[in-house]
Amino acid sequence: MTLDLIAFDADDTLWHGEVHYREAQAELRAILAPWGSPAEIDQLMDKIEMQNLPLYGYGVKAFTLSMLEAAVALSEGEIRGGQVGQILALGRQMLEAEVRLQPQAHEALQELSHCHRLIVITKGDLLDQSHKVERSDLAPYFSAVEVVSQKTPAVYQAILNRYQTAPDQFLMIGNSLPSDVIPVLAIGGSAIHIPADTTWAHETVADFDSGQRGFYKLEDLGRLPDFIRAHFPAPAQD
Repeated sequence: MTLDLIAFDADDTLWHGEVHYREAQAELRAILAPWGSPAEIDQLMDKIEMQNLPLYGYGVKAFTLSMLEAAVALSEGEIRGGQVGQILALGRQMLEAEVRLQPQAHEALQELSHCHRLIVITKGDLLDQSHKVERSDLAPYFSAVEVVSQKTPAVYQAILNRYQTAPDQFLMIGNSLPSDVIPVLAIGGSAIHIPADTTWAHETVADFDSGQRGFYKLEDLGRLPDFIRAHFPAPAQD
């Protein structure tokens, strides 16, 4: 099968992402220590984040708003301006954090870009994700960056329609089974799962059937070019 389009997830696939959220939440525990235990803070944050997803979506800005909401709720309004400032500073630090690439990301993309059309499909805030692609120095390898609020079969199909690509000529690469793999397989595409060192609990699937057609799993990006050459013939060059 010849591939017409290869798409990559961004956070925790091309670069480290979840680690910044975990570091910020550890700082939040310290700020809110007068009002709750680490376990209480984590439980409240998880509840508020999930409640806010339909309103705020994914990304650092949504996470920052959820941290502020958790602080007000846990302290019963006692949180002071200085502590609010600390939480806002955590969000800014996340937005300005260095983009730490996954090992061999440059090399894999450089090799694949010679004979395949590559794009990014990522969830999150448009401005933040676009800036991270530029700061990563990976932008020259991609013909487009698609930032979406959800990754569903309908969203993937709409993207493929825009690029005039049939599902059976599409390959998605990412670290999340529910976002990068399951909806792609549902429309007849192929997906490669590359697990991340750290993964958000809500991006895991306990009962996933790894025997499905079109599903593959690799340990890291460095193995990707050889794997694609072996399993997907390169498109003919004009």
